[in-house]
Formats: sequence, C-alpha cells, structure tokens
Amino acid sequence: MLKLTGIEEKRLHLRWLSSAEAARFQKIVIETTDAIKECGKFDADKFKLQLDAARMTADDENIRWLTGKEMSITTKGDIYGRDWKVEDYQSVLFSILQGEYEKNLIYLAVKQNHTSVREISEFTGLDLLRISYLMSDMEKKQKIEFTGMKDRKPVFAAL
Repeated sequence: MLKLTGIEEKRLHLRWLSSAEAARFQKIVIETTDAIKECGKFDADKFKLQLDAARMTADDENIRWLTGKEMSITTKGDIYGRDWKVEDYQSVLFSILQGEYEKNLIYLAVKQNHTSVREISEFTGLDLLRISYLMSDMEKKQKIEFTGMKDRKPVFAAL
C-alpha cells in the first residue's frame, strides 16, 4: 500500500527474528535506522489524504478477507480446484487494492467539496478517465451520487 500512497517503501521494514539472535537484531536495527534517516523526517500532513485513504482501504472487509485467504488459496487452490501462483494472486490482490484505494481517494475528495471530476483529478492526481470509471462503480454502490450540473459539468456528493 505504500507504493500507492507515494510514501517511500524504505520506511517500512519487516524481519522475522528469534529472541536468540541478538547480533542479527542489532544489525537490523542499525540498517533500519539508517534507511529511515536517509528518507528524512516524515511529514504526515503532506500525506494526510493518502494516509486516510489507505486506512479506509485497510479497514475494508473484502480487502482483509482477500489478504487473509492468500496463504490458503496459493497453497491449496480455490474452491473451483484451480491452483494459484503466489505472484498471480498478489497481482489480483494489488489490482483490487489499487481500485479500492483510488475510490477512497475520490470519496475523501468529494467529502472535501471537490465535486467535479476535474476538481477531483487536480486534488488526487488521478486520471480523469480513471475517476469517471471508478465513480460509476461508486454510484452503483451508493457511496456518491450525482447532484446536478454546475457550469455544464456534472457535480457529485458523498453519501
């Protein structure tokens, strides 16, 4: 999800360690600290929109379910008996994750009174066509609604 938000991936480090690996732990702490220092101080205000959208995405029940099923599906296959390579599953998961994240960016933009597709694009950095496509799905799921026209442009509101 860091890749989607634009936050440097070097800011997150995950390692498995045993409590008996003190020397390795020390080395990892030093490497992690150096990597984060190299990135500089994190400006949470600069990434507020992206962090809020990421939080909403991580809280999504479907995303949590798909993430939780990865091990089972990639080792045992799906309910139709099809085998899944880890890379293929992760590719599908990332595509779904990206779509949900972008919908959340749009939703937050509309809540902040960026109500036209062009305003949403300027606020989020998303492509106009992509926004239109995602907003169609958001209307079907009753997350936003078309409220009328302003200066010959469609205007939307968050529900």
